[in-house]
Formats: sequence, structure tokens, C-alpha cells
Amino acid sequence: MAKRKRRRRIRMQPRFFLIMVAALGAVIIILLLVKKVQSDSKEQLEATPVPTATLAPTATPKPALPDDVTVTRADSANPGSFGFSGSIKANGKVVSSFSRTDGILFGRNMEYSQIPGITTFGGNNYRDSFAYGTVTVSDKRLRQSWSKTIGALGDWSGTGWTGQPLIVQWPAETVKVMNVSQSYKDANAPLIEVIYPAMDGNIYFLDLESGAATRTAINTGIIQKGTACIDPRGYPLLFVGQAIPEKNEQGNGAAYIRVYSLISGEQIGQFGGFDWFAKRIWQAYDGSPMISNDTLVYGGENGIFYTVKLNAAYDPSAGTVSINPDGIVKMRYEGSGYSGNDDAVGARRFGIESSVAAFRNYAFMTDNGGRLMCVDLNTMAIKYVVDVTDETDSTVVVEESYDDNTIYLYTGSQVRKSVSELGEGYGYSYQRKINGLTGAVVWEQKWICSTGDAKASGGIVATPHVGKGQISDLVIYAFSLAAKSGGTVAAAADTPDPEEAGEGEAETGEATAVPQAVPDASGAYALGGRIVAYDKTTGNIVWSIEQTNDYWASPVVVYDAQGKGYLIQCDRGGIVTFYDASSGIQLNTIDLGSRIDSTPAVFNNMLVVGTRGKGGAGKGAQIVCLKIG
Repeated sequence: MAKRKRRRRIRMQPRFFLIMVAALGAVIIILLLVKKVQSDSKEQLEATPVPTATLAPTATPKPALPDDVTVTRADSANPGSFGFSGSIKANGKVVSSFSRTDGILFGRNMEYSQIPGITTFGGNNYRDSFAYGTVTVSDKRLRQSWSKTIGALGDWSGTGWTGQPLIVQWPAETVKVMNVSQSYKDANAPLIEVIYPAMDGNIYFLDLESGAATRTAINTGIIQKGTACIDPRGYPLLFVGQAIPEKNEQGNGAAYIRVYSLISGEQIGQFGGFDWFAKRIWQAYDGSPMISNDTLVYGGENGIFYTVKLNAAYDPSAGTVSINPDGIVKMRYEGSGYSGNDDAVGARRFGIESSVAAFRNYAFMTDNGGRLMCVDLNTMAIKYVVDVTDETDSTVVVEESYDDNTIYLYTGSQVRKSVSELGEGYGYSYQRKINGLTGAVVWEQKWICSTGDAKASGGIVATPHVGKGQISDLVIYAFSLAAKSGGTVAAAADTPDPEEAGEGEAETGEATAVPQAVPDASGAYALGGRIVAYDKTTGNIVWSIEQTNDYWASPVVVYDAQGKGYLIQCDRGGIVTFYDASSGIQLNTIDLGSRIDSTPAVFNNMLVVGTRGKGGAGKGAQIVCLKIG
């Protein structure tokens, strides 16, 4: 509407009032037309919804679920339907039932750790974040800040799966009593430290800002390819799992979770060995432990679920830290079709390779046999079992739903078994949303993947990311050896960056057909990595990406103060890619030079990840820090 010219002198005339009435009427008509256009546009966009802005992840969360929410098993999740039962061993004795005198009760995800940082795999007991703090993003790029060369132990080089580093901000009073370099003690300031067990048999300690060694590496001489754990109370205690067992004096393969004092740098305890209570001979600990009520909680690849009362004590004024463990409680499960012989054809395998997740007094874990279990931590009883079809090493992620008065679990399976309709060497990887209080499946999706070989199966080994902030309607999965469709959905490459659209004018590309994997004339599928963002409510695909390199690393999403999400995905070609998480638009890539099997950890704008030293552009194994900007 044209601007009215100023007049030097206004004289009220009858026609002036007529003009004003006409102008007002024109404005009203224009406003009604704009409202109608916006309404029509909204209807057209419903076919391909764009995530709407919500509170930033750091904002005040919704209230906690009521205290009385409890597991009420669905009929479909009855353990008896799968021939499941559990045996309990408490303090060295097999017992018919168990009740913990000092109960375990995990808090909410944001309550897990009393010190800033990432202290376990997935950051907390919900396993829902590999990032601490928020990011400030200006030019949407990743830049290398520093790197450290690391070595190998036999054929095991660099860092492996899951291989997420820990990043901890120690308070000044703790820095003063730890065995860090004197300069850090003299600074009388907090220290942000990267703690990274590697497969070369060393545990590295590095300054997040500079990459300099903060203390002498601990040479364990064992292969460590999982993720460690720091006592979330801020006690300088480090728990590290062993990935490959070694022969003990009796000739049996033994593995341990070792406990290190970060005051002296010495090993002060260990749990494990060759466990005769196990149904499976293989002993290893790839899953990352976690701690609540002074009790260590973890799963073993031998098929046993463990809890250990630590009786830990830390006195910063005296400069001492210790554990005096007792009350070791084990739960061994059995189920139809399982065998302790790993070579038994067609049998399900025991083994908890995923990191155990927890909500209050309930623990959730998946296993090598293709089952998901809910276990009451205070009775060690199996509450329900869900069939997740095939081996599942991906960790369960827990999401609270205040609106639905429940929790949800997100899982993704590997592909070990061929499906006859697809031909030898191919099966389905399943992605599921499950009601965590009943075990009922809310929705499931599947995708064709290769069964791979002895070293690498297809499907999902990465842990999904459950969106927050502006992507609170999405859950993101990353696949390996996935059948290619030759296309993407939600026109990721055609969607303009929402930040570049006008205010209130976020746009979306035209809806496209859901992609389908199509074999060639011989029945073979082209394979590669695949990232998919599903709508949490419906399970429909919102956007997807395909490429040649596989994904073992979990998708890592960082958020700015407004809740906008950015996806960072490492691949097995050594490439780290930066995406707009709401649309899948690629923003930037950086080549680290060799295969990345590990999941990164992020502290504010700094990302740390290790490489394998194999594949990719041929560089040796490194620990690398990237700055997000």
C-alpha cells in the first residue's frame, strides 16, 4: 500500500473521511486475503511437515513423570512367550529371589552427572546425548583444531566401536589432587580433559583446548574398543572395559572391567575374569557402565547383567579416592533358541554388547540374540521381553513423554540372518519405537541390508539420536551396508536452508515417494551408508541420505541456544559431515584421513573423535579435535 504524503496543513473535509474509510476497508480485505493464503499454504505443507520451533534443549524441561509410573507388561512382551527366564547370583550364591536393601533409582537424564561433560556412552542413563552444552554456529563449518598420533596393539589400531571419548570438566579442587602436570595445578582453575582409552593399549589424557597431554598415558596393555565411564559424582574414578579376552592361568579367556584412580593413575580394582556363571564362553565388555546409588551397572558379552556396590569414597582435602566393592549381583538369562556355542548354526547368541540404559529402577538392554529386556534393578527380575528380530548391538535410547505419561524406547537391529524372499546374504534391519512401560511396539520400519561377513554385518550398530529442540519430532538412525535406492526423500538437496528463508517463511521441497531398494538383474543390491530421519509419532520418513561409505559411528546432534539442531556424522571412509538436522541438507565436510568407527563426544563447540588408522585416505590412527563454527 502506498505511503501517504505529508501535508503542511490538514483541513478536515468530508471527502477526507470518505478516503479514510475506503483505505481502512482495503486494509481489512488485504489482511483477510493474506490469512487465506497462509491457511492454504499450511494445508499444502502437511504432506511434508517441517519440524517446528520448540524450547531449546537447555531450557526448563517439562515436569517429571509421576512417581507412581511403573511397568505394566503388554501381552506381546511376556517373557514366557520367548521361553525367557532369569537366574540370580548374589554375593556368590544362587538365589530364588532377590530384593536390594539399598535400592537403585536413576534420576532423569539431566540429573545423571554432577560434573559438566560426557561421563559415559550417550552422556547419561537415557543414552540420549553425545554433546554437552550448546554451540554457536556462524559459518557452518568444521575445522581441525588439533590431533594426536596414536598406535596399535597387534592388528588393533586407533579407536574402535563404540570408542566414544569422555570429556570432563574437573573442578579446581580435584585438579589439585590428581596426577596432572603441575602447570594445571598451579593454574588453580577447572580443567576440561579428554579421556580416551584406545585399542593400542593406552588410556590418553588430553587438554581439550590445546590437545596437550594433561598427564602420562596409562599403559594397560589390553584392547579397549568400547566406551569408558567416569564416576558421575565427580569422583576421580575411571572404569574401562576389556574388548578382547586373554587366557588366564586355567587357559580360559578372561576379560575385566578395570578401575583406575585418577589421583595416582593406578589400577585399584577390577570386575570380571572368566565367569563360570555365564552360559557363553566369550567374555568381553564393550558396553559402557553407569553408576547410581554408588552401584556400578553394566552388561557382559557373556550374557550376564551385573550390578556392583562400590562403597566408593573421595576426600579432596586429603587427596584420596578408593573403592571397597561388595554386593556383586548377577542376572543370567535364558531363552528359546539360545546356545552358548557361538558356532551353533541358526542359534541365538547370548551377549549384551550394547550399553545398558535406565529409567528409575528399570534397566533396558538388547542382546546378540535379537531380544530386548527390561529388568527391575532392585529385584533383578525380567519384567518383559521384546522381539527385535536380529542381533542388536545398538544401545536403547530412552525418551520421557510427559504428555503420554510414559517413556519410549528407540532401537535398531543389525542383519545377521538372510531372509529367503531377498536371497542369500540379505535381510532386514528394523527400527522400532517401543512403549517402555509396557514393551508394546508403537511402530516399526525396516530396510534391506547385507548380512556382511565375520568382521562387519549390515544394518544398525550406531545408536539413534532422539531429537530435541527444533527437531523434537525426529529420531535419526545411521546404517551400514544398506541397500541403495538411488534417491533421497523429502528432497533434502532441494530444500532451502531455513535460516536463509524469511522470518516465518521456512519452506520445504515437494514431497517425493518413499525410496525403495531395487536389486540389479542378478538380484544383488548396491550397498552403502544410509541416514534416515523418522517422524517420532508416525514412523514415516521425513528425510534420508545415501552414500558409499558406511556408518558405525552414532549420529551426533548439537544444538544452539535457540534449539536448532546440527547433525555431525562420521563415516568409515574417514569423512565427517555437517548437516542441518531438520532437513538433511549438507553444510560442510572434513576428511580425517582414515576410517572412523568411533562415536564422537562434544563439549560446547569442540568435538573429539578417534580414527582407526585403516582405510580412507591412508593416514595413521589419530585422536582429532574439530571446532564447530
